Amino acid sequence: MRIIIYTGKGGVGKTSVAAATALRAARMGYRTLLMSTDAAHSVSDSLEMTLSGTITKVEDNLDAIEVDMLHELETRWKEIQKFISDFLMSQGMDGITSKEMAVLPGMELMSALFYVEDFHKRNSYDVIIMDTAPTGETLRLLSFPEVSEWYTDRLYGMVKNMLRVARFTVGKMMTMPLPSEELMKDIEILGGRMQEVQKILTDPQITSVRLVVNPEKMVINETKRAFTYMCLYNLTVDCLVVNRLIPEGSNGFFKDKLEEQHKYMDIINDSFNPLKILKAYQLPLELVGLPSLEKLGDMVFGDIDPTTHFSVDKPMDIYSRDGMDIISLKLPFAMKEAVNLYMAGDNLLVEVGQYRRSIALPTTFTRKEPSKAEFKEGRLLIMFEGDKHGGTRKGK
Repeated sequence: MRIIIYTGKGGVGKTSVAAATALRAARMGYRTLLMSTDAAHSVSDSLEMTLSGTITKVEDNLDAIEVDMLHELETRWKEIQKFISDFLMSQGMDGITSKEMAVLPGMELMSALFYVEDFHKRNSYDVIIMDTAPTGETLRLLSFPEVSEWYTDRLYGMVKNMLRVARFTVGKMMTMPLPSEELMKDIEILGGRMQEVQKILTDPQITSVRLVVNPEKMVINETKRAFTYMCLYNLTVDCLVVNRLIPEGSNGFFKDKLEEQHKYMDIINDSFNPLKILKAYQLPLELVGLPSLEKLGDMVFGDIDPTTHFSVDKPMDIYSRDGMDIISLKLPFAMKEAVNLYMAGDNLLVEVGQYRRSIALPTTFTRKEPSKAEFKEGRLLIMFEGDKHGGTRKGK
């Protein structure tokens, strides 16, 4: 199965590009699903048809779904939501408020990722195209498997604390909901499912992230940051789609904009080289409906298969050289002063700007400590060296 994730700054046109990619893949014969994980869904507007939290057929080989949290609560999270809601009601909270409080942080992220796991396990589709929220929310979605163990531990602990409260108060109430064995088992396996999702997302033979950018200074800068953060979480970015370009030869007002565009295209080409760059020019029609999406797909891909792997380069690599064990992490636009490293038990914490990743170290690293770190050709090299007696050498 092939998974292609489109993201970028809000308003760059990633929904149109994602929908055009899905349509083109489907018409080439791939069983394709277009999935929106953005709370502010716009895929239905792009396709000019009503979508919901259940899979809808668009045409032959093409299905679409907009992940709906209310639908997810009534299906995937039914047992957990019901127990928490019933418990809160037993403590005196009204029904409507208890249902709202039962929506725990992270449920919508896990729901979207569970779809990925389900479809991969069943081999339901050849291609899944994900239209995601703007960059910040997408990073929360794609980095969520990294913190899944923490999340499920807290969820499991919360249910146990509810039971502790129940023991002290059960004699004062008529009824007290108790969790079923099925509920407790479901919570226990959430972490395992997230680990499977993480394997899928970080496998470059399956999953690629594609960044959509416009030739504008602020958009380019945010796209650079997004590229860096995707690499931090070991996600493979295989191409850049420059959208809404002004066609060459434009006159009048667009002539001045065209000169500005040339300047920003030079920046994009220099900054993101050797990443594959695809281009989409402004169409003289509104980008809604299948005919216009077909034109956009033709423009972006030409004769290229949209499911092509433009890169399978994994951002993180671990190897040994000259007696050193090295973790090499691609961080193309990170400034040295914005990167911090910490050791936390057997984990290495890498902090870049406002994002932090916990890297579980291989067993061969557990008796070693980092001796030094340096940037080289856009990669952060973290070097570990142990002494000859199996001990560790303090970091410099």
